[in-house]
Amino acid sequence: MLTLLRNFRTSFIFFLLGIGCLLAFNLSTPNIAANGTLQEPFAFIPLAWLFLAVSAVIFAFKMVQTVLIVKRQHLDC
Repeated sequence: MLTLLRNFRTSFIFFLLGIGCLLAFNLSTPNIAANGTLQEPFAFIPLAWLFLAVSAVIFAFKMVQTVLIVKRQHLDC
């Protein structure tokens, strides 16, 4: 089980960063400037999507790599 967690820790870290960005955006309070424009940290939204996409790509790559290793070990027996 620990080996499995070690294989996917990079993906998990990027997933947590993406969730953290979404939480930061939702917990921030919007401000209205003196000239009437709305000021919100909109940069957290694309950052969250980027981190979640990177997490999904790394997870898929590591999953395929793990399946191939398990198949190779099974065939060697």
